[in-house]
Amino acid sequence: MKRLLQCLLLLGVIGIGVFLFFLFRNKNSEKKLEEIKKGWYIEIIYDSPINVRKEANANSAPLGVVKKGEIYKVLDIDLESSNTYFWYKIDFNGEEGWVASGRKRHWVNDYNNPTDIMTPEITFESNTYNVRSIDDINYKHLTVIEDKPNPKITHVIYHEKDKDQYWILYTITDAAGKSSSKMQRIIFEIKPDEDRVLDFKDYKK
Repeated sequence: MKRLLQCLLLLGVIGIGVFLFFLFRNKNSEKKLEEIKKGWYIEIIYDSPINVRKEANANSAPLGVVKKGEIYKVLDIDLESSNTYFWYKIDFNGEEGWVASGRKRHWVNDYNNPTDIMTPEITFESNTYNVRSIDDINYKHLTVIEDKPNPKITHVIYHEKDKDQYWILYTITDAAGKSSSKMQRIIFEIKPDEDRVLDFKDYKK
């Protein structure tokens, strides 16, 4: 019986030790993330793992992978070596490594960047935006990808009269004047007056 109690006591001590180890490790991780977020960092948003390379080159030796949701401190950026990617130098578990992000399709969100490198971009999940009236249009369904805060979004409505359908053209502009546009079909419950829309024939692609 005494031996059983000793075993139970030992297991209890081990259990408490393991609990405290993970508790302090999680607290240290949270503190480290807070420190990283005070400076320039990226968050991985690509669904699949991305290779971390030794150099800013797709053929360079891999050091490991980063995964969606992970956050890393940025040490530098290479904008010149590729027309396809931005290359970020990150602190990869105490080692310097390079992570690529597509120029047209971003694989990371870039925060607190000291320079303006990205052209802002708008994405949306559905090809059609349903709204009650032209006065009820908002941008809640849009996802903005941009490395600087508070980009400006505007829109115009086009009426394709021969098909009697409407299109909304969004334009997003950042503080440096970089802009991009994207069009989505819009369906109104109450159709707008013609003086509040543009003729689709005048749309210049």
